[in-house]
Amino acid sequence: MTVVPMTEIDMFATSDQRTRYEQYRHLRELGAVVRLREPDVYAVTRYDEVKAALADHAAFISGEGVGFNPVVNQMMRGVTLVSDPPEHDVLRSVVGAGLRPRALRGRGEEVARKARDLVDEVVARGEIDGVAELAQAMPMAVIPDFLGLPERNREHLYEWGQVGNDLLGPVTERTPHNLEMTRRLFEFAHELAADRELAPGSPGAAMLEAADQGVIPQEKCPLLLVDFIGPSLETTAAAIGHFLVVFAERPDQWAALRAEPGLVASTINELLRFESPLRGLTRVAARDTELGGVTIPQGARVWTLFASANRDERKWERADEFDLRRNPLDHLGFGYGAHSCVGQGAARLELNTLIHALLEAVERIELTGDPVIAENTLLNTYAEIPVRLVARK
Repeated sequence: MTVVPMTEIDMFATSDQRTRYEQYRHLRELGAVVRLREPDVYAVTRYDEVKAALADHAAFISGEGVGFNPVVNQMMRGVTLVSDPPEHDVLRSVVGAGLRPRALRGRGEEVARKARDLVDEVVARGEIDGVAELAQAMPMAVIPDFLGLPERNREHLYEWGQVGNDLLGPVTERTPHNLEMTRRLFEFAHELAADRELAPGSPGAAMLEAADQGVIPQEKCPLLLVDFIGPSLETTAAAIGHFLVVFAERPDQWAALRAEPGLVASTINELLRFESPLRGLTRVAARDTELGGVTIPQGARVWTLFASANRDERKWERADEFDLRRNPLDHLGFGYGAHSCVGQGAARLELNTLIHALLEAVERIELTGDPVIAENTLLNTYAEIPVRLVARK
């Protein structure tokens, strides 16, 4: 058994993409599992080991929190993400009921129409902020209606929900603001559940019905509504933002995709591998566990680095190149195992319909300024993307 390598690298010193990818590469060179000095966690860096850790939910548990902030870990206990079987399986079955393929297929044309309308609007405007006017606007056009949310407070939902992943990281100067936004989201979720303000037939209403039938406790409803709302907005928006930048910087690949729109599904998989929206989440070792040739002691917090695994040169040839023909079906952009993203079908539907709408309407994507990376501990996303979508002739 080898000694766990330790590093002084500060993985939270910057949100700069290039720096983060250099850090991931350095960690992978040090070992499959590397201990960070501060915060004191075991970072899992390579594809095979990250996948193995995510698959073993008995050895690496989620019920003690999936972030770095103990206050937030305690606050989030009881949501699907921060639970273990058998409770997790019951909660996931309720949350995922309205997100199954058959339910999503029934909304396909509606989502496609919203995507076309949005693209027509932004193309007509000329130069836009690709974050606010497209990346965030797409999930906001889809998710509130899909979940059955009322009209009130929709203008606040994105702001309330987008801080969630940042809050899971170590404490920063943004933490007080993030906590206040999360408090408002929780308060709204409690009101929705208490007043039953969810449209009949929606996933939100189905969750309340599950509580009425005793499948889940009534007090879980607000927590599961938060589970629905926050992650369904910010990670999809992050992926759309990266799509704009990736293809603005690679006009040859945009031309190739326009020539072969059948490559959209492959493009989405490669996008989520190449620019994973979420850096990774933590687990706690339930017992002494061997991983990557080292022993992780019981009680240690473990950081499964999705973003590093998805750039692992042991797994992917030309790992740092974007190739829309690669179609990496086994990427870890949505996580893996019992806690893989329950809403990934909805995210894929939004990305698929939006990309097809862009292919129909847009000749090329042009950056009109430098994109601005958002400061976020765990999310890989943009704060601003100055871009022009040039209309097809």
